[in-house]
Amino acid sequence: MIEAKVEKKLGNFHLNATLSDEHFICLTGKNGSGKTTLLNLIGGTMIPDAGYITLNSRKITNLPLERRQVSIITPDSCIPHLEVDKHLIWAAKFKHLGVEDDYVTEVKTGLGINFGGKVRKLSLGMRERVALASSLISKPELMLVDEALSNIDNHTDFISAFKDLAAKARIDVIFTTQYGEDSSQADHHYRLESGKSTRLF
Repeated sequence: MIEAKVEKKLGNFHLNATLSDEHFICLTGKNGSGKTTLLNLIGGTMIPDAGYITLNSRKITNLPLERRQVSIITPDSCIPHLEVDKHLIWAAKFKHLGVEDDYVTEVKTGLGINFGGKVRKLSLGMRERVALASSLISKPELMLVDEALSNIDNHTDFISAFKDLAAKARIDVIFTTQYGEDSSQADHHYRLESGKSTRLF
């Protein structure tokens, strides 16, 4: 369960957003509406000017990123020199988590990772699959996915499979998109306009 009531001023832009939900949450809005800023505040790469953020009843407003149990995935969230299989487990190893081979296989199968090689040689969509799989295997409490789903082939089927894997692992997800139709598989949908949030369902 993520609860956020935050304000942040960046130049002439003022974010004043509220979010309170769990499971698979879609955040839509045009470029410049504040989607990335809100994720950065929840993830800990920015600190709000006012307000609070809690994750599963734990206050994380001012905690550093490494203590939040939150992962942030963008289209650039990859380590280019790693081989795919090593990339999939690097975050879990970094957190000193045990890695179960069966679970890695389940995630690879679910997200359509049937390829190998150096990550830098992959297409953008393939790199995004690897980044999302790596995060799932590291088992954070919350995944923040910033525009990292739209470049993936079989888009609708992929979102469904990703949602199922996150639910099974009890990981909440907030994903941003400019496309309102992507909200059709979400449990909850928020829209940001000029820094203001509206809960649609």
